[in-house]
Amino acid sequence: MKKTFSIQFTPWLLAATAALAVLASGCATHEEHSYNKDFGESLPAQPKYAIEKETDQSFILRVHQGVPLTGAGRVLNIKEAASAIAKAECARLGWKKWQMNFIQETDQGWMHIVVAKVDRKTYVEPTFPKPDSNP
Repeated sequence: MKKTFSIQFTPWLLAATAALAVLASGCATHEEHSYNKDFGESLPAQPKYAIEKETDQSFILRVHQGVPLTGAGRVLNIKEAASAIAKAECARLGWKKWQMNFIQETDQGWMHIVVAKVDRKTYVEPTFPKPDSNP
């Protein structure tokens, strides 16, 4: 007696195979961190962030809301968090001069997302004239 698979079994097998493939390949996203937790803050939007493509001259910073929130305050929370994160990361990297540019800003439903590129700038140590011995 020959067994045949039902049509309902095939989609289940396809879904299980796809799920296994995704899990086996790993996640392509960068590790997210909680801004409020890492910086000891309590912003209502509960920003989440990830630092991507870090080199010795630049990095990409992605910040988004952690909870549903509406209004202009959520945008300000996200941008405030992005500035503080960039400042802290540049200090960690030892950069004395840097520039942050928002390269993408979107809304996905309730979630506001900003992406910023932070570039290291050349820092020239200031030199001051030596005081004259003449009064």
